[in-house]
Amino acid sequence: MIFILKLIINMELIDTPNPNAKKIVFDQKSDEISKSLGGLEGVESVFVGPGFITISKKESYDWEEITEDITSIFDKL
Repeated sequence: MIFILKLIINMELIDTPNPNAKKIVFDQKSDEISKSLGGLEGVESVFVGPGFITISKKESYDWEEITEDITSIFDKL
């Protein structure tokens, strides 16, 4: 018998005082996640801190344009 355990990660983009940046509360540190996020079209920078990730978008992009791609990365975890 094989058991597969899949963890469900609740991810929410939280507004910050900077309209071009959003914060994600995330308790796992992963270079792979930050590289994936940084590689998205429209993302300017990714900062990983203790328990959170901050994503800054390029000013010419709207959050609606990249939110689905961000969510997709976390859905694959």
